[in-house]
Amino acid sequence: MIAPTNKSNSILAIIGIALAATSLVIVIMVYTSLTENSKDDLVTGSRKLAGELADNNLPEAAIEEYERILEHADLDSGQRGSINYLIGKIYFEDVGDYEQAAAYYIRARSLDENGSYVTEAGKNLITCLEKLGRRLDARRELDQQVSAEPNTVDQLGKLVAKVGSRNITVADFNAAMQALPPDMQQQISGFEGKRKFLDQLIGRELIYHAALREGLDRDDRLQKDLQALEKDYLVQFYTQSKIAPTVKPDSSELMLYYNANKDKFSGETFDEVRDEVTKEYMNYIGQKALNDYIGTLLKAEPVQVFEENIK
Repeated sequence: MIAPTNKSNSILAIIGIALAATSLVIVIMVYTSLTENSKDDLVTGSRKLAGELADNNLPEAAIEEYERILEHADLDSGQRGSINYLIGKIYFEDVGDYEQAAAYYIRARSLDENGSYVTEAGKNLITCLEKLGRRLDARRELDQQVSAEPNTVDQLGKLVAKVGSRNITVADFNAAMQALPPDMQQQISGFEGKRKFLDQLIGRELIYHAALREGLDRDDRLQKDLQALEKDYLVQFYTQSKIAPTVKPDSSELMLYYNANKDKFSGETFDEVRDEVTKEYMNYIGQKALNDYIGTLLKAEPVQVFEENIK
């Protein structure tokens, strides 16, 4: 047998290293593939479980499952956006927590501006802001959505009515519709309902013009009423901004309130009266939070009371 030369040994060493490197690459590729498949299976399974929990009226458990995916899975922005949208939808439709719903809708939209859910999330976001009493924010959001859709601007600028010199555009009509409570919007969602609502808007414009012609906008009583309305609205707006965000009861608090006030609910189970319990408890802790906040304001601004002049 001929002994291998140094050159042959070098070639064999190079081939051995190349084969080892190739094997390592293959191992890494297989491991990566298995890991990605495992991750995809985890995400798919968790999403399915979360959907089943939501379908079975277990919204909080569904939200926890979706949050678990966001915390532990390596997702791209599109997947994260989709899951944030689903969480927002549960808060919106099932829990009735419009502040949380709005936050998740905004996150979803920021993660994937081209997601299939963006239009629906935008509409629901406006409703959330309306529900929270933030009508100025809702109108601004509506304007932003309109400006972000150049293909619809011309359509929204079209007239649905003209009352004297006042134009009522499609955008004006849509904004007036959005300002209605959701149940009323549902009632007039068809053509006939919308046509009747337009008649109401026209009637309002006619009366408004008549009042202006007679100079009632300068009436002293009206000015006082407007000042009072402005004060009430500003107080409400301030309260919603400062106090409402702090009122967020969890399930354990609701259950404690239910157990302490069972006589109010005619022996019905917590699940049967959950909405009523939530409403009552929100009013209770909301009033307490308001009183506490007023107490802090009293420390910052002197107040005098002259009871002897109350008659």
